[in-house]
Amino acid sequence: GEILIETDKTFISAGTELANYTALDPTVLNPGSWNSYPWPSGYANAGHIIAIGDDIDGLIPGDRVFTFGKHASHHCANLLDAGGIAAQSPGGSRRAKADMVVKIPDGVSSEDAAAARMAGVAITALRVSTAQAGDSVVVFGLGMVGNLAAQYFTIQGCKVIGVDPMSARRKLAKRVGIEHVFGGPPEEVKAAVLELTGGRGADTVVDAVGDSLVVDLGAQVTAHAGEVIILGSPREKHIGDLTSLIRPVHWNYVRFKGALEWQVPAYPITGHRHSTYSNIQTYLDLINRGKLKLNELISHRMKPREIKRAYENLLNDKEHYWGVILDWT
Repeated sequence: GEILIETDKTFISAGTELANYTALDPTVLNPGSWNSYPWPSGYANAGHIIAIGDDIDGLIPGDRVFTFGKHASHHCANLLDAGGIAAQSPGGSRRAKADMVVKIPDGVSSEDAAAARMAGVAITALRVSTAQAGDSVVVFGLGMVGNLAAQYFTIQGCKVIGVDPMSARRKLAKRVGIEHVFGGPPEEVKAAVLELTGGRGADTVVDAVGDSLVVDLGAQVTAHAGEVIILGSPREKHIGDLTSLIRPVHWNYVRFKGALEWQVPAYPITGHRHSTYSNIQTYLDLINRGKLKLNELISHRMKPREIKRAYENLLNDKEHYWGVILDWT
């Protein structure tokens, strides 16, 4: 049930990995937690199969595959779940403990496949949203995840507005087709959103930052019966006025929705429209067809021995570092 993968490329998550690197996420200090120190980092791995065990169908040595493997030269994946069912085989539903392995289409580079791990984070906003073609969508935060979320809603046919204080991120969003982008203080952003939406506010607001202040501002520019989607993971403590946050819920029927990717079933099961596995297939297909832009979101290509410098620059030089590939070839 096992396959051995030699790593070609991995991608650094500037959200989760930096939160653990800096102990912004306090659970790193709790023994037994999912990210307790010492924590082997990384969860975006593209490589090729060099050995394969018994009872595996649909994969052969030489296949390029995407996994949630670490920043490591090799990754061993087990495709059998607790019930002995191969994760790649059709049918069945007891697959939760099997490792995620997805073949990379020929038209998608290993570099783009590794970077596309962030597309798996971003697609959850689209999955939980009610936004349809023609609706207005505001995405707060145009880092890797926010940029990809904005691209998803653009592909959907929505009128997308991107908001970020960093000019480099706004320029990058323009490059990948996000027409309306803004920065500036909250009042200016609020005025710009209301002007672009004819004064009614946005049908959907996405917080791709994980910041309580951003969620509060987002609720203020949400249209009647609109939705605020919390895509970024809130980590820092925030003291503020809860009334200003929940007033739109009561007055304007605004709905708040969580969009944590891990709440989606790992593999397709009856009663669930989407899964992590099908989401990966979806965004790899979008990349393959040129619909989702990934290569523009890679700012640096570095060797594994440079990972310390990569972390430090992602942390302290956000104007120039936003997407780092580690090249293991």
